[in-house]
Amino acid sequence: MKNSNTHYLKTFKRSLTAIAISTVIGMSTASAEDIKGNVIVTDGTTTGLSVKAVNTATNTTRSVDVDADGSYRLSKLPTGSYEVTVSKGNTTLAKETIRVSLGNNTTADFSVESSVEVISVTGSRVSMVDVSSMDSGLTIGEGDIDRMPIARNLTAVALLAPGVVLGDNKFAGAGVGFASFGGSSVAENSCYINGLEVTNTRQGLGCGSVPFEFYNEFQVKTGGYSAKFGRATGGVINSNTKSGTNDWEFTASATFQPDSLREEGSVSRQNGGTGRIFRDTRSDVNGSTELTFSAAGPIIEDTLFIYALVNPRDTERSYTDFTGRDQDNGVSEFRERESSGSDNLFWGGKIDWDINEDHRLSYFTYSDENTAEEKIYRFDGANGTYGNELIDTEIRDRGGKAWSLSYTGYLTNDLVVTAMTGNIRTEYTTNIANQECASVADSRNTANPAQGCGSGGRIGQNYDDNDQTRIDIEYQLGDHTISAGYDYQKRSSTNRIDRMAGDHAWTYNTIAADGNLTTNGINYTNTTGAAHDYVADRIFIGGGDFYSDLKAYYIEDNWQITDDLLLSIGGRIDEFDSYAVGGGLLTSFKTDIAPRLGFSWDVNGDGESKLYGTFGHYYLPVANNTIYRVGSGISDSTAYYTFDSIDPSTGNPVNPTPITGNITSSTSISSPAIAPANEVFQAQEADPFSKQEFTIGYDQALNDNLSVSIRGTYRTILTALDDYCGKYSYPHCVMLNPGEASSWYKDGLYWDGSAWGDAGGNTTDGQPDPGSLRKHTKEEIGLPEAKNDYLAWQLSTKYNQDNFRFDLTYTWSRSTGNFEGGVKSDIGQADAGLTQDFDFAALMDGSDGYQPNDRRHVFKFFGSYDYNDDLTFGVNATLSSGRPLSIYGKGHPSDDPNLFGGWGDFFYTYHGCDLTDDGAGGQECLNENKHYNKHPRGSAGRTSWTFNVDLSASYMFEVSGIDMRASVDVFNVLNSQQATSLNEHYESGSEGTTNSWYGAAYSWQTPRYVRLGLEARF
Repeated sequence: MKNSNTHYLKTFKRSLTAIAISTVIGMSTASAEDIKGNVIVTDGTTTGLSVKAVNTATNTTRSVDVDADGSYRLSKLPTGSYEVTVSKGNTTLAKETIRVSLGNNTTADFSVESSVEVISVTGSRVSMVDVSSMDSGLTIGEGDIDRMPIARNLTAVALLAPGVVLGDNKFAGAGVGFASFGGSSVAENSCYINGLEVTNTRQGLGCGSVPFEFYNEFQVKTGGYSAKFGRATGGVINSNTKSGTNDWEFTASATFQPDSLREEGSVSRQNGGTGRIFRDTRSDVNGSTELTFSAAGPIIEDTLFIYALVNPRDTERSYTDFTGRDQDNGVSEFRERESSGSDNLFWGGKIDWDINEDHRLSYFTYSDENTAEEKIYRFDGANGTYGNELIDTEIRDRGGKAWSLSYTGYLTNDLVVTAMTGNIRTEYTTNIANQECASVADSRNTANPAQGCGSGGRIGQNYDDNDQTRIDIEYQLGDHTISAGYDYQKRSSTNRIDRMAGDHAWTYNTIAADGNLTTNGINYTNTTGAAHDYVADRIFIGGGDFYSDLKAYYIEDNWQITDDLLLSIGGRIDEFDSYAVGGGLLTSFKTDIAPRLGFSWDVNGDGESKLYGTFGHYYLPVANNTIYRVGSGISDSTAYYTFDSIDPSTGNPVNPTPITGNITSSTSISSPAIAPANEVFQAQEADPFSKQEFTIGYDQALNDNLSVSIRGTYRTILTALDDYCGKYSYPHCVMLNPGEASSWYKDGLYWDGSAWGDAGGNTTDGQPDPGSLRKHTKEEIGLPEAKNDYLAWQLSTKYNQDNFRFDLTYTWSRSTGNFEGGVKSDIGQADAGLTQDFDFAALMDGSDGYQPNDRRHVFKFFGSYDYNDDLTFGVNATLSSGRPLSIYGKGHPSDDPNLFGGWGDFFYTYHGCDLTDDGAGGQECLNENKHYNKHPRGSAGRTSWTFNVDLSASYMFEVSGIDMRASVDVFNVLNSQQATSLNEHYESGSEGTTNSWYGAAYSWQTPRYVRLGLEARF
């Protein structure tokens, strides 16, 4: 290392602290909390010099000797403010207070003279450019969020980051929705709290969370993340919680979200806005009151600390709902959900034990178990009213418990070991009071739709468990910081559907004249010469206990090649195994080495600018939803009937008759109850779902307060893993990589390309038939290669001053391809890993185009202004272009059984048939005489631009020596309610039957609402 004042002045400017105390945002860096730098001795050597960091809140202390070249490193420090001193013996030579933030390295360089007793460091400042970072995203503290109008959920935090957009709310239920990172689906992200992964393991939709008063900092990783992070092809939300200090502090706060200060919502109707109601948010009620009480302090001063919090919540939610497929049915129910008292009480805590300077233990736990009662009333879709007729009551058990135990050991100055073990359990069980009435949905265009006598649904247990263990080792070897680790999770699930309410689930629909109703079980054509009604009965029962084992190994080297150039070279291997009910192996994958490479170059060597880039592969494990649908013993069958009439009291069909005259040929089997073996279900050549990412960026500080940056991102699918359900795989679907030749064993039935062959007496038992292994060419399977390409350029301006801070970004992006990823937003299919994509070739005809998460232009502006020491104003605004729209039909021009399986949503709509003589005095419609229009994905226009502005104000004051804070947040100040999602299904039930709900809005921007807060600290 250079030993001169010139080197000191240059390196010191690279940032005394990588992240400002209470800055609004900062680019996230490597996943470590280190203080490192150089000590320059102007009139001597570094012999006998040491650097010590003392946490100003807890007196947690770490010290190291300065190396001969003047470098030092204090690794894996808890986040917080530290007093850093350079000493020789008992003499302090330099001192400075700096901040360590979540996932960030902090660089602090000192210049000292060994002959002077104490030298105060001068010229220190916060750098607007962190030259030690190369990944993408933001880091933000809970205190910064309090300054701005941000909804108190993880999605809202993630949406602050550039390249993140709000996904389709079809998966959100009564919630706020989920975030899409870099064009990926909303089911491809992961979340961590204090190192414990809290991601929803069933479908990848959402994460466990704690009250915002409990959080300390958030780190949103949008790309370029290190080999330590995996099991995500979207983004990562990493967070930590508050800890106790040497000072006892008690906090009481109240947050009110009164429904009386919420504006009325919107409504959409069938037939272009003239018929029955499709969706209606005008009568929605969203009120809540939350109280939070926390205590933090030392159990043993300087050694043992506690932070504890309780959060009683009172929530009220009322909304309209529908039964059946969302695209085919208008609202028919009004639901009132309430939860309060001990049924909705969050509690949590964290204990930190500094055993000594070299060893630290932390225990973290929380419970967000809640039980809500939901009452269901009839809703009149014709005039938008609901009555007092209570048809059902549901008890919803949600949330769960989590705990983790973490250890950090500083075994030497260069060797650090961290370890964590923990568990999170999440409940999804719903118990219905009325178990005798079947589910009833009516997709016909009728003024008097059929209604059931209850809410229907499925009855049984439903919860997830995730046991986790990981160990990480970090070693400093000269200019190399080498990290390695092992990560294990056992994701167990229980989902038992004991029976259907009323033993049936009826859906009424209409089949057009000459229209086909084609599934893998039947091929029925309506030859009556006129449209007629039919009813489908879907029976979905079974399930049990199943699990997946996930292992990961990684190694990474951060190599400081020169003073100005940092390289990161890493690799990660994941193993994903899943097991069906009974313990049989269902899927098994071991990934190739996933490279994680990056560089950061201080272009001018002055810490004012940097050029950086990354390259990485990311893998996504098989979701437990896949195991549930395939390996848990679920029987999923749909029988089709004609009927004489409908019982007005129950909604059940009167005299249902199999539509073909035979119940066997009128029944479609989507999933047999027998779980297939690994050799039957997984193609031997299959690789797990994976993406490849490139980023390149340049940051420039214009002055001490202002910086600008530009970053480019390109993501593409390397391998898509999905289920193929064509004739060659029957009766089971098979997991494969579309567009590639694949081989698998048969089970009982053999298709030779034109007819069923001789199975040799083998029956369907889920086991591979001896000698039945066959490799199918990609031409036989007929599926295209999966494509999903995301290209984005981001321009950003950041400003940070003591009393004013803001972030302004513009992101241009384009997301194209034939496959969204984990879920399928345009049709609202949440079957992670098992969407209808690639079930058979006809479904993919026309699928290449703009993806549902494509938002071409997004502007974001957020920040805060301190009017004085007591009064702060905040803003959070987003302007976004609309998402692309498609047109879906129910038929396809080809009836080739190698291409067409019969079910699903196609990019074709039916427009008549040229009838021919059937030879018996009548006329018939041959498939080759049918007329279809093709509508490629994303070719039906876009939703409107959306503009959302949120404003806030907070005021600090004192009452009887108690520090108080009052706040008001107004969301969607302009009350803009543009539609954010439309019904894209032009046909319903069968080809030729126009969906009366086509074009109606599913959702809109959230209406204007207000949140009030009051906090006391003493």
